[in-house]
Amino acid sequence: MLTVTAAILAFTVQAEPTREPPTPYDEARFTPLNPAAPNGPAIAVLRGDPRTGLSDMLMRFGPAEPVMHIHTADYRLVVLSGEMKHWTPEVREEDAAVLGPGSYWMQQGGKPHADRCLSETCVMFISWSGARDGRLASAQ
Repeated sequence: MLTVTAAILAFTVQAEPTREPPTPYDEARFTPLNPAAPNGPAIAVLRGDPRTGLSDMLMRFGPAEPVMHIHTADYRLVVLSGEMKHWTPEVREEDAAVLGPGSYWMQQGGKPHADRCLSETCVMFISWSGARDGRLASAQ
């Protein structure tokens, strides 16, 4: 019984999430994804390193022509502000639902998809299961 109790305690200690201080939105540091386009899409990393593994971030972008693309890792996304669309090759953009604040989706890695911000600005919370990357869907 002592061995089972020790194993449960060890698992509980290892499973404890890292405690991080709260980040007020106005203190989030947004950096452009493309430094040559400072008014383009920008991210604010909240946890982890999106270049190498698990991470949480805020992403902000405005209206732009959507591009079907693919990421290697899965991600989970919640729309915080604005209205947007998210679709896959199986669903036409015209048929995709308009997603406002509180809307959620899980995007499986390796699956093509596209997004469009319908508002002046859209802000999302994104949690990545691995490194954040992206490539055009036609470049499979």
